[in-house]
Amino acid sequence: MYNSTPNTLIIGKKVIYLPTCHSTNDIAAEIVHAGLFAEGTIVITDNQVKGRGQRGTTWLANASENLTFSVILTPGFLPVNDQFLLSQTVALAIRAYLASYITGAEVKWPNDIYLNGRKACGILIENTIQGNRIAHSIIGMGVNINQLAFENNYATSLGKETGRRYILSEEFQKLAGFLDAYYLKLHSQAHVIREEYLQNLFGYNEEVKFVYQGNAVNGTVTGVTPQGKICVKLATENEILEFGLKEIEWVKE
Repeated sequence: MYNSTPNTLIIGKKVIYLPTCHSTNDIAAEIVHAGLFAEGTIVITDNQVKGRGQRGTTWLANASENLTFSVILTPGFLPVNDQFLLSQTVALAIRAYLASYITGAEVKWPNDIYLNGRKACGILIENTIQGNRIAHSIIGMGVNINQLAFENNYATSLGKETGRRYILSEEFQKLAGFLDAYYLKLHSQAHVIREEYLQNLFGYNEEVKFVYQGNAVNGTVTGVTPQGKICVKLATENEILEFGLKEIEWVKE
C-alpha cells in the first residue's frame, strides 16, 4: 500500500509497511538496535494499537483512516544543544503539508499541529546521544487525515476541516516530500527554520491563555530558546519567563 518515495533524497527511500503493530517508534527502535537501517527509513502502519505521545500520553487513531509512521534519521551534524531544531523542522514540514490544503494550520508549542484551533497531529521524537552529537533520531508522527469522530472536542483531521476524503497512500507520498525538503533545509539553513517556526507559532506576539501554578492567566509568547523552552510574558509577572514541558500548559478552549 505504501511505496518508497521516488521524488525524495533521504526520507522514504525505504518503507517498511506493517498492517498492524503496537508502536511504529518501538519497531523503528528495534531496527536501529539491529543496525539494519538506512537514514530516512520509514516504518508505517494502518493500525497502531499502542501509539505513544509526549509526556507519557497515548496517541489514539482509528485504523486505516490516518497516517501513523516513524522516520529514522541520523542527524549527526546537529549538536546536542540544538536538538530542538529537529522538532521544529518536523513540525514545520507537517504544518506546511496541511497548509497546502487549508488555512489556519499552526504549530502549538512544542510541536503539535493545530487546524483552526484543534489538534490534527502529534509528534514524538526519541533521540540517542553519543558525546555531543545525536547518533540517531526516531520521529513518530500521527497525522489525522480521514477520521471524523474523536473522543474529545480538541481533535480534528484534514478531512473533517476540508470536507474531503483522501487516499492515504497518495498523502503519504506528499507528506514524505515535505519532510524531506525541510530536513534538507535544516542541513544548511537552521536560522530559516527558527524564523519560520516563530512565524507559525500559536500565541506568538498574541495574547492567549495559560495554566500557570494552577491558575488560568493571560500571556503572550515572545519566543523559544534554542533548547526548546517557551518564553512567555504572563500578565501576572513582571519579567518574561522561560518554561519547559509540564511547567506551563495551554488552556483548552
